[in-house]
Amino acid sequence: MNPYERQMTAVGIIPARLSSTRFPGKLLERINGKSLIAMVYENAQKAKTLDKVVIATEDEAIAKEAEAIGAEYVLTPNTFATGTDRIAWAYRRLELDQDIIFNIQGDEPLLSPQLIDNLFVGFSTSLCHVGTLVKRIETDEELNNPNIVKVVRNMDGEGMYFSRSPIPYYRNKPQDHLVENNYWKHIGLYAYRSEALEQFSRLDQTDLEIAESLEQLRLLQNNSKYFCMETKEEILGIDTPEDFEKLKELV
Repeated sequence: MNPYERQMTAVGIIPARLSSTRFPGKLLERINGKSLIAMVYENAQKAKTLDKVVIATEDEAIAKEAEAIGAEYVLTPNTFATGTDRIAWAYRRLELDQDIIFNIQGDEPLLSPQLIDNLFVGFSTSLCHVGTLVKRIETDEELNNPNIVKVVRNMDGEGMYFSRSPIPYYRNKPQDHLVENNYWKHIGLYAYRSEALEQFSRLDQTDLEIAESLEQLRLLQNNSKYFCMETKEEILGIDTPEDFEKLKELV
């Protein structure tokens, strides 16, 4: 049986905007003539489990780029606190009816379609409300970098908490703590059940979400369960011009 044959359906929505504190306009930066948003869209299109992929943007320039590459898009208001609020609005506006909605980050051009498919298979057979990815932290630099989100999980592999701080805190930390203890970083690909996405959009931002500036804490603090699938695949998020230079080297 093909593992991607399923009764549940899925759509990918890419929340995209030009404003960025550390790298404004990054989604329209080009490598070999191709923009970052085009690279993300084309990779997502190759996922076997997605019925369609849509770009949700507040910016006319990104809408114009979407037209140029033949991508479906929707123009949204510019009042959203998070990308997930944006995709929830787009899901309702387009009157979509897929069971699972993927929030695909517009600044992760190397995200593989296989990883999307694998998350779909694992998450759709779980009892959780949201699916996402985690990767083992291998360096102290990653562990102590507040831009790399850490996660701790329960015995069933479900997310208990996400933080920019190194968690868990080991009171008696051994010298080779990265070998003896498991630290996990969060990879920002999300899969929402439609009812969980709707709940997210109706909830106010929570105190923990605001404190950590992490949108995943909104549902977690309201008793939703996060399926956290392990991956060894590294995904480069383009947050700074330096990240973009790394991407050019890789491409």
